[in-house]
Amino acid sequence: MAEKVGILGLGLIGRVAAEKLMPEGYECIAVRRPSTEDFPDVGGKLVETARELAEVSDIVISALPNVESAKTAMEGPDGLLAGAHDGLTIVEMNTFGVAVKEEIKALVDATPASILDCPVSGTQPIIRAGNGVIMMSGDEARCNAVKPVLEKICPKTFYVGDYGTGIKLKLMINFMVGANTVALAEGMLFGASMGLDPQLMIDIVGPSAAGSTVFNIRSGIIKDRAWQPCAGPSKLLWKDLDIVEEQADELGLSAPILRLCNDYYKKIEKAGRLEDECAVVYEILEAETKAAAE
Repeated sequence: MAEKVGILGLGLIGRVAAEKLMPEGYECIAVRRPSTEDFPDVGGKLVETARELAEVSDIVISALPNVESAKTAMEGPDGLLAGAHDGLTIVEMNTFGVAVKEEIKALVDATPASILDCPVSGTQPIIRAGNGVIMMSGDEARCNAVKPVLEKICPKTFYVGDYGTGIKLKLMINFMVGANTVALAEGMLFGASMGLDPQLMIDIVGPSAAGSTVFNIRSGIIKDRAWQPCAGPSKLLWKDLDIVEEQADELGLSAPILRLCNDYYKKIEKAGRLEDECAVVYEILEAETKAAAE
């Protein structure tokens, strides 16, 4: 068992990863930041730099919010790569474009360490409930070596192929989640406009062919307009759908549904609603409907 697991980024995913691993006997370590000062209170340890994190870890899980923070944490005399050593496996969980993932791999390949592309699908509550999915991609033997650790975070951990396959699946999933959320919101607005009771829609549509995981998670949120507190703020899909659209551009795809969906997340951002649950797109559509009727 790899006993020392560095967590590079104690955000939504990093926190829940540590929360799952520490009770199983893994020593979790993070870099000291204002946002991580409480980590020792819950059983974690802190080091001063990403370099030191790499030096003391068997596995480093990278779960950072954007490309800039990832490159800053990787490079430089105090960066993760400066502390890379033989036997260290960097588990790259970030949602970045395919080309960026390859750039990060090239940086790690110049060191004695190894890197795997292992994005995770699921919000904190979904992961806590054991329903998150990790898509491991890269060297199969190395993936098999870290799989027991990752299965403690998400029992649904799968090897999916060569490095980069994981992020390709994650981008596809995020597009479909975003598109399904917009379709759900529009469908429930359509039903409400015909006078259907929201609970009736939930009871009947859920078991029907139109039901889905997204429907089960978000139809009740729409019914109650429970935009806060939320585990899946719009800012997450808003960021990721830009990455998905950039990938579609690189592939020369027309991707009409993707672009329409992304436009609505930009409207959520313009309305100042990025901290609200993704299903708040319902109120964006509702406001457009009212404006069109005036």
